[in-house]
Amino acid sequence: MSVAEKIKPITVESEFRICTVCGYDMGFHVSFQKTAKKKMKLILICPQCGARFDPGWTIDLPE
Repeated sequence: MSVAEKIKPITVESEFRICTVCGYDMGFHVSFQKTAKKKMKLILICPQCGARFDPGWTIDLPE
């Protein structure tokens, strides 16, 4: 399994902009995964190495 395939859970306290895998420090891309009816999970993706992080954030989809 490559770095980009495994989603690592993280806790964001005040800021999370530096990749803990490769050290890239210019922020993240965002992807969305459908988790349940009308819910999406936000996943942060490092643009340099592709590592994926789950901060536990979700959004509600509009009606």
